[in-house]
Amino acid sequence: MNLDLKNKEWTEFLISDIFNISGTFTTHPSKLKKGGLTPRVTCAATNNGFENTYKNKPTEKGGVITIDSATVGYVSFQPYDFIATDHVEKISLKNNRLINKYLGAFLVRAISSATLNKYGYGYKFSQTRIAKQKIILPINQKGEPDFEFMEAFMKQKEQEKFQEYNDYISQRIKTLKDFKSVEPIEEKEWAEFFIADVSEILSGRDIYGSERIKGNTPYISATANNNGIGHFVGNDNPTKESGCLSVNRNGSVGYSFYHPYEALFGNDCRKLRPKNPSKHVGIFISQQITRQRGKYGYGYKMGTARLKRQKIMLPVNDQNEPDYDYMENYMKQLEYNKLNEYLKVKKTTR
Repeated sequence: MNLDLKNKEWTEFLISDIFNISGTFTTHPSKLKKGGLTPRVTCAATNNGFENTYKNKPTEKGGVITIDSATVGYVSFQPYDFIATDHVEKISLKNNRLINKYLGAFLVRAISSATLNKYGYGYKFSQTRIAKQKIILPINQKGEPDFEFMEAFMKQKEQEKFQEYNDYISQRIKTLKDFKSVEPIEEKEWAEFFIADVSEILSGRDIYGSERIKGNTPYISATANNNGIGHFVGNDNPTKESGCLSVNRNGSVGYSFYHPYEALFGNDCRKLRPKNPSKHVGIFISQQITRQRGKYGYGYKMGTARLKRQKIMLPVNDQNEPDYDYMENYMKQLEYNKLNEYLKVKKTTR
């Protein structure tokens, strides 16, 4: 059966009509115990609010939706028991109905669509405002939220995405199968090189919030998430380029990413134009740069001058030059093996 949102009747509900709304217990940073498996949920507007895992005992039950009431009103689903920071609110369905990952994904999308760009630092998504917020949901013949439909629809979308991803992986494997087998990385000879030896270092250009136009071009900033993409914009400037690396000089200092797509680069990062244009070589080098991030921070930024003097370790050939051929085939081999492992796991879990 092919479920279609367009064929369903929808209506408005107050969040307080169908959800219980409450705060969470705040686990202060001074009480955190490093290590362990308990997720810590914060007000961060990325990665489901997840920050790290700790040895602390969970204070909140999973199967709930969390809402950031301190910044932009980020909504996420928490499948596991967790601990939380301040200003993390939670909502659960009335009548003790369980929110599983499928229903949670649908409800998060419904709430996020209704609150997009509505809340922020000056107008926080507090418990009072959460209760009064209206959302639109598909309904059953009784005029009630059709939770069975929502869950089944998201399961259908998951299967569609799995098939799409499996098809993509199969195609990727075909393009990688001709890689040259290389010696183990621990047996390879390595040497130090300045970053400037293997790439040209260029400054970015800021596109301030008031200047940004909505669009589809990745704008690379100083985040450690999403491959360094901070925004998608419709702007244009001379920094636009593909096949480049970025290195964060502010924010999450020292993180480096490879960008095979056309992107714009902000001034909080540096754009590196590699002397070898291979995607797999670019990824290899970006990882070697990221390994140096521990020596940098807010008080010691990775600017152009320091980047030029920064050394990284790279495998070398018989002429003691960067062995680009090895790097490319090592990364292709790694990707090929990982993709095949994924397909094997999927076959055994179906």
